[in-house]
Amino acid sequence: MKATHILRWLICVCASPLLAVGCASSGSGQAGTRQSTKFRATDGRTIQIGQATPIESGRSFKNPHLDKCWIADGFTFAGYDTLFIAPVAVTAEVKPDEKERLQLATQQIPAKLTEFLTPKGIFTNIVTSGSDIKPGARALKFENTIIDYSKGSRAARFYSLYGAGQPMLRVEGRLLEGDKPLFRYEARRSGTSAGSRVGGLFMGGDNIQDEDVHSMMLDLTDFMAAIGGKYEPKD
Repeated sequence: MKATHILRWLICVCASPLLAVGCASSGSGQAGTRQSTKFRATDGRTIQIGQATPIESGRSFKNPHLDKCWIADGFTFAGYDTLFIAPVAVTAEVKPDEKERLQLATQQIPAKLTEFLTPKGIFTNIVTSGSDIKPGARALKFENTIIDYSKGSRAARFYSLYGAGQPMLRVEGRLLEGDKPLFRYEARRSGTSAGSRVGGLFMGGDNIQDEDVHSMMLDLTDFMAAIGGKYEPKD
């Protein structure tokens, strides 16, 4: 009998660490847990957000569509009733003949963010003016800055089959609660669609830029929806 009790005790002691490791390998991205990398969007698309690596009190994602993507530990975009999308800032150096189309980009970015975020239901209210934030609301501020820009060249698109002459847009952004950054990203687009590559000569720069902003903001808000629990994990 004594030998049997000793054997049972040894089995329990050896199994406990294994059980602990098994528990730590499941979950959705908190410390010591596994973060899903693929999700199914509500429209059936497969969304990839990339592998996450712990860094700077958060996680950095190797997202295939965003050059940089960092989120603070424990932050999931949830629990806030208002998102304030601030006016887009510009630090890019541009030529005089690029200013008009650049101004269009500063309007397209908040418009596309609002268009894609509204049906995802992450935030109850999405506003583009600080005066529209209701008193007592728990709000986040979304700042976006165009840091590099080129309007492209129709002539260059005519003589090249390899993407030359495409408009180029690089944006960095951050989401803040007060002065505390909870999310940061950087993304670049330059004639993303197949149509702009094949038929760029026949597409206006405004149209190509609109497709680029569309692509960038869709990928950005897909990431937000996946982390926010609005998309179903696939792995």
